[in-house]
Amino acid sequence: MLKKKLLISLVIIQGFLLVLGIIAIIFGIFYKMSNSNNSLKTVNENVNLNNLYLIDKNHYQLKFIDEDKVTFQIIDIESNQVLKEITIEKN
Repeated sequence: MLKKKLLISLVIIQGFLLVLGIIAIIFGIFYKMSNSNNSLKTVNENVNLNNLYLIDKNHYQLKFIDEDKVTFQIIDIESNQVLKEITIEKN
C-alpha cells in the first residue's frame, strides 16, 4: 500500500513538473519575441550617408552637426545600440 501511494505521488509530481516546464517554455518564447521586436528599432531613420563611417565589422559611427556642437555616436551593428557618445561644443 505504501509503495502504491509513493508511486502515485511521484507520478503526480512528475506531471506537475512537466506542466511547469511547458509553461516556462511558452513564457520564454514570448519573452524572446518581445525582445527581438525592440532590437529592430533604428537609432535614427533620417541618416545622411555622408555622416556615416564604418569603424570595423561590428561598429559604425554617426556624426550629427548642430549649430554649436558636433556629436559622434559609436553604434553596434547587431544590436543597434549606442555604445559611446562624444559631444564637442563650440565656445
